[in-house]
Amino acid sequence: MSRPSPSAPSISRLIAQLCSADASTAADAVAHAARAAARDDHGALRLALGGDALLLVLGGAVPAFVRALQNPDEDIEKYAGAVLGGVARVAPDLVAEAAGSALVAALSRVDSVVAANAAGVFMVIAEHNASRLAAEPGAFQALASALRSTNASTVCNAAAALGICASASPSLARLVADAPGAGAALLAALAVSDAGANAAQALRHIADADVERVARLVSAAPAALPALSALLQSTDADAVNATIILLGELADHDHTLVAGLPDLPGAPLQALAAALRGPHDHLAFCAGIVLNVLVGESAEQAQRVLSAPGVMQAVIAAISHPDQRVVANALEVVCTALQFDSGHAVRLARAPGALQRLLRALGSPDELTFANAASILAIACRADADLARQAAAFPGALRALAARLLRGEGGAAVFAAAALFNVAVGENGSRTEMLRRLAAEEGVLPALAAAATHSGGDAAHNSIGVLAAIACVEEERLVRLLSAAEGVIPALVGVVRTRADVETALLSAIALQQIAATSPQDLGRRVLDAGAAEAALEAMARGSDHVVASRTMLQALLAVDAAKVAAVLATALPPPFTAATIRAHTVLAAAPLSLGPVAIEALAHAAEAAATLRARTAALEALASAAAVEADAARLRVCAGCGLQRESAGAARLRLCTGCSGKGPAGRVLYCSTDCQRAHWPAHKAYCKKAAAAAAAERSAPGGAA
Repeated sequence: MSRPSPSAPSISRLIAQLCSADASTAADAVAHAARAAARDDHGALRLALGGDALLLVLGGAVPAFVRALQNPDEDIEKYAGAVLGGVARVAPDLVAEAAGSALVAALSRVDSVVAANAAGVFMVIAEHNASRLAAEPGAFQALASALRSTNASTVCNAAAALGICASASPSLARLVADAPGAGAALLAALAVSDAGANAAQALRHIADADVERVARLVSAAPAALPALSALLQSTDADAVNATIILLGELADHDHTLVAGLPDLPGAPLQALAAALRGPHDHLAFCAGIVLNVLVGESAEQAQRVLSAPGVMQAVIAAISHPDQRVVANALEVVCTALQFDSGHAVRLARAPGALQRLLRALGSPDELTFANAASILAIACRADADLARQAAAFPGALRALAARLLRGEGGAAVFAAAALFNVAVGENGSRTEMLRRLAAEEGVLPALAAAATHSGGDAAHNSIGVLAAIACVEEERLVRLLSAAEGVIPALVGVVRTRADVETALLSAIALQQIAATSPQDLGRRVLDAGAAEAALEAMARGSDHVVASRTMLQALLAVDAAKVAAVLATALPPPFTAATIRAHTVLAAAPLSLGPVAIEALAHAAEAAATLRARTAALEALASAAAVEADAARLRVCAGCGLQRESAGAARLRLCTGCSGKGPAGRVLYCSTDCQRAHWPAHKAYCKKAAAAAAAERSAPGGAA
């Protein structure tokens, strides 16, 4: 049998004294319990060790503490509050049920020690069950009023209780904010020693639920930002953390609320920088938001922020943060400053170790991270050829840019194209060494071609710019690499054919001219066969602005096959007469063709006849196609060799002729076996070969079936 606790008799005696009708005896018992509570004796009666039975016994004593809490003697009240705080750590529900209204009443004496103890009890109850505290009538309002106390402990405990409740859920955060005067009182408490961290925590969670409300409060309280700045620079980690998160939410909602931060005493920028480069993901994320807002205020402020001790170093360190949101925000700080001074990109890229981090960020799966890194890289490389060389030599950097360009997704593709262009072309013109590297890098040229075809806008313009710059190096090896890359020539032709942007169309025309001029009978033929002459004619029809681009390309193509180019130009001569008619006439009359009026008129008649013939041919082809369908519909499914019908034994084996494959006007020619097809070949041979040749010609024609 276990020995009874040596404290058991004193506990029983203390409970009896607490319940005594004699006020003096009860008061002494309260004081005794309070002294035990001050020794952190788990509610004075060692409840944690006493078991459930003792807890039930104590239940009869709690009302005595509640009565003592309302005693005229302030010392007795103080002792009772201290004991209830100790008991609440073990039996919070019991205390909340029995003492809730008394604690609310005690808080009304805001400057007394009793109020500090009452707020402390509510704090303990909130830690256990915030909803229970929220359900106590008048509790939040009483705690809000207590924030105005001259007693720092009262303010600290009240702010803690409200902060714990606000952190429990968005609905409780709104209830805290709804308490009359709570928001303004919490803002005032930011400046109270030891209470600031708790107040910031409460406001941070209220902002999570309703940032508009907190923003209005901060906007109306001039002392709020200085108080937050002081907390930001404090040695209290909890205060710093809560403040950074709150500042981040305010900055994201309304940048004017934090704009004055750099002007405040101390080193708030360095505190933000420390958070940005720190290990805590969310703190670094919020610090990045605030710094980004600050640099966006003006050119002067951007310079001030980024030149503050430790800030640029923090940005560089954050580029390697594992959380991509942090990386994106850190890069965004510099990107925002670029609107005022492109030199910020160069200064970042030149900092020790920064370029390597920036280039590694190009491999991020996050689109904003990539876009920011590529944007900074583009501006830095345009200004600094050495940075461009380092970027091009960095393993995987060019491929990462090409891969994102090939995906063609929004802003990321635009910045990828800009980065590739500015690596190749700087402020002083093209960089031949970089163009050679780009042309040789696997995947870069096809990505540029794809962007030129599908992206449009700046992505297409910069992509065409790189392709044209490579062509203009006038090195045959480079031009052949360019021409052999998948999609490059069709992309350049397509831009000339369809782009309304004159500058981009001209770049494409120049590139095609250089390709054709490099080897007219080889590369030039490929350009011409890709429809370049037709594209030039279509471009001329769009307006006078495109004539230069078109004539530039046509001059090179005339050296490849003047007759074919003339035939293409002639298609614009027959009625109805358009601007393209006049321009085609001009090119035909000019050198090197130098055709006279009679020759041009003859070309016009020939073109008109050819157009008529093409229309007739198209109609006949359509009729032949329809005839094949009709023949198939009317004919029984039989073997062309032996006449075996579908219904006969073995008819399921009927197969198309492997030569014409049913592509001719006779429709599908079927055989039941290879023996039958071989036997019927002499009769079918002539038709089969002609049908197969026609099908092959259709596939190889521009726009033909694959």
